Amino acid sequence: MEGLPCAPMWNGCLVHVARSEARFRGCLEGALVDSFGRVPCMIIGELFAALGCLGTALALSLSTMLPIRFMGGSGGALASAGSAAYLTDLTERPHLKPMRGTILGAQGGLIAAAYVVGPAVGGALTHLYGTQAAYCSVAALIGVCGGAYATLPETRPKEKAGSFRLAGAAKDWQELLKDHRQQALFAANLALFMNYSAMVTVMPLHAYHLFGMGAGEIGALFSVGSAVGIVLAPVVGTLSDRYGRVPLVAPSAILCGIGCLGVAMSQSSELFFAFYMIWSLGEAALAPLLSAYAADIAPKEHVGSAMSLSRQAGDLVSFVAPPLLGFMYDTSPGHAAMSLTSFMTILGAATFWKRTRQ
Repeated sequence: MEGLPCAPMWNGCLVHVARSEARFRGCLEGALVDSFGRVPCMIIGELFAALGCLGTALALSLSTMLPIRFMGGSGGALASAGSAAYLTDLTERPHLKPMRGTILGAQGGLIAAAYVVGPAVGGALTHLYGTQAAYCSVAALIGVCGGAYATLPETRPKEKAGSFRLAGAAKDWQELLKDHRQQALFAANLALFMNYSAMVTVMPLHAYHLFGMGAGEIGALFSVGSAVGIVLAPVVGTLSDRYGRVPLVAPSAILCGIGCLGVAMSQSSELFFAFYMIWSLGEAALAPLLSAYAADIAPKEHVGSAMSLSRQAGDLVSFVAPPLLGFMYDTSPGHAAMSLTSFMTILGAATFWKRTRQ
């Protein structure tokens, strides 16, 4: 278990650095997608992501690797913005809109499956052929994905085309945030990504210090949690199509809060695992619900900006929360960091409920 019992704050800083580009590209990516189209942004984004991954494999120093990682992260962000807008356009069609939750839930299940399979395949490639081979393989897969995007028809209406203006994108965000539904969505995404940050930054350290869990056991925990998402996300998406997104969001967030607090307070490994599963259930349900709700309320003329605003809440939390939670665990080992996460989650759920009732 070498390397895991390092200072928690530094563990959080590693996550913090990986998300640093998110502060700068939120407005930019949405405006680019709305101005130049979904498909071109997906292709260009995947190209830069592949180059970033390949550059990481070939970099000879940290000073060389950091700008390459920044480029790759920015490319991945642009591709994600394009694909989110593309799915929103696609599920806006009359025959697909009644199944929007199911479609986005199925996509969430596939992403969860990638989190189960990806680490195993990447670990095997690294073990057999080395780190460079693993990164080069991922770069090749990203390139193939970009090529597949090139075969897709554009979904942005031609009349929506326009010149790119960053100031206009910032104004779009200001207008969007005047909508109480966008405020509710922003609060719920803050809560969701606070949970992601706590689960990645603090939970493994807490499990190690409290129960002596090794890297394999903690990896298995993450795999089990992701497996929950494979099954649950499509089911929750279908339920949201039938009963609506809003009634399901607050209960899912409350599940996250209960699970997180339970993990923090558990004194036995059995209770720890039980509450971890509740936590995973809440996250697996909440993520596709918020994606579908973001698509529901996105104004047709600013789909890219609206979807990037939805993700920006998560980016901000992913930038701030990991070092903050790590610092809290450094200064007060135990349940303080996850208790704060639980409180913020319940607060986010209450804010979402109040704003959507207005």
